[in-house]
Amino acid sequence: MKKQINMLMITLLCITLLSGCFWKEEAPQNEEDENKVKLEDQGEPSNNKNENILLKEEKNENEEPEETGVFVGDKAYDFTLLDREGNEIKLSDLKGKVVFLNFWATWCSTCTTTMTDIQEVYEQYQNKDVVILAVNVLTSEKIDITEVNKFVDEKGYTFPVFFDVDGVVSVEYKVRAFPSTYIINKDGEIGDFISGPMHKETMVEKIESVRDK
Repeated sequence: MKKQINMLMITLLCITLLSGCFWKEEAPQNEEDENKVKLEDQGEPSNNKNENILLKEEKNENEEPEETGVFVGDKAYDFTLLDREGNEIKLSDLKGKVVFLNFWATWCSTCTTTMTDIQEVYEQYQNKDVVILAVNVLTSEKIDITEVNKFVDEKGYTFPVFFDVDGVVSVEYKVRAFPSTYIINKDGEIGDFISGPMHKETMVEKIESVRDK
């Protein structure tokens, strides 16, 4: 009997020791380890001020640029185009001047009528704070750029002609018909929009209206 009791005690002691080993494998060994487990579960917040500043600066750099639009009062879409001689012009570089932006094509008969009046307006404002930009939408043409230049020479136009080679600018300005004209004020905002032909008197009236605002 005594031998049996001793064996039972030894068995209970072994069970107790084994239970203690399993618990130690699952639980942290000390308070420091316990805190470490909590941080791993929750994600340790960054207390680095410099890192937070960098993240804030990166966010500012990735902010969306100022919105543009095609309605009166909207910021005009900025663009860079080449003229007949290969010179670049950027709309934003013309800030402080009124811009008469006309989209046209050679096959458009009303464009030809309008461009005759544009020539007179160009001569009237040539040395003033008004810039004429006649943009040929090359993607809409059935002829190449050489033929477009020949067309301009034959008509005797001397106002600046630029080429929207890939049609990107006309798409941004939502040009649906020719001619289409935007008058942009000195702050680079849309001051007026005209779809269709205009006579010289109307052009001057609208330019002066935008110019005075």
